[in-house]
Amino acid sequence: MKTLIIYSTKTGTTKKCAALLAANIGADSCDLFEISEEIPEISGYECVAIGSYVRMGVIDKKISAFLQKHKEELFKTKFGLFICSCLADKVDEAITKNFSEEFLNRAAIIDWFGGELPKEKLKAMDKIIVNSIIKIAKTDPTFTVYEKIIPESITNFSNVLKES
Repeated sequence: MKTLIIYSTKTGTTKKCAALLAANIGADSCDLFEISEEIPEISGYECVAIGSYVRMGVIDKKISAFLQKHKEELFKTKFGLFICSCLADKVDEAITKNFSEEFLNRAAIIDWFGGELPKEKLKAMDKIIVNSIIKIAKTDPTFTVYEKIIPESITNFSNVLKES
């Protein structure tokens, strides 16, 4: 199944997850593109997966713009959406905030692939924010920071996309 995977990454985690997804689907049948690259026509693919990091509850604006611009094309093909975030307790909120009801209803699958906090790749202000989030999570049991990629989610996502 010819699959297009489009992603946006800030620290490399979403790129890593997109590559793992391609490997699960079958790398020979996948084309992987970072959102800032020239994206081929969706109509040339049987399936499309689109992923983004979540920062401050919001997905990358280039991914949002892509979804809106290509909405009609996407709705004519099988597609899935995934996010990468370390805030486990905020996943459902991030999904409903960033994807319209139309996308939520038409996607074959929408999932969370976990996240990572590679502090060495963060800018100064981002490091301050991340350290604050980690500090809050240590004292607030309702606030969970999850710093792992979830391979099972990626496998499940690929299986759903591969289903006829």
